[in-house]
Amino acid sequence: MSESNNRLRRLSDGEAASVSGGLTMNFLAAVDVMNGKYGDGEERKRRLTAAGYDHRAVQHLVNGLVRGYDMIALEVIEGKYGNGQARISALRAAGFDPALVQEFVNCMLLD
Repeated sequence: MSESNNRLRRLSDGEAASVSGGLTMNFLAAVDVMNGKYGDGEERKRRLTAAGYDHRAVQHLVNGLVRGYDMIALEVIEGKYGNGQARISALRAAGFDPALVQEFVNCMLLD
C-alpha cells in the first residue's frame, strides 16, 4: 500500500451508518480490498456481492485510491481547486473525475 493510503482508517459503525447511499460502506470495502480481504478477480466480485456490496462501485473507489484520488481530495479540502463549477472545471482540466474526487472528499470529512 502506498504511503498516502496509510492515512486511511476504518470508521466506526455509527460513522458509517450516518452516510446515506452506502458511499462510506463502499469506501470501507475498497480499503479492505486493498488490504487483500476479498481476494482478486472473480473471487473478489463473488465475495463482495455475497457481502452485499456492488462490486463495480467498490472497484471504482479502489481504482481512485490507486490513482491517487485520496491526495487530490486532500488538495480539494485545502481549497487548491476552488469551489462549485470552478472546482469541477479545474479537476476535469487536470484529468480527474470530479464526482469521484467528491466521493473521497465526503469520506475524508467524516474523519
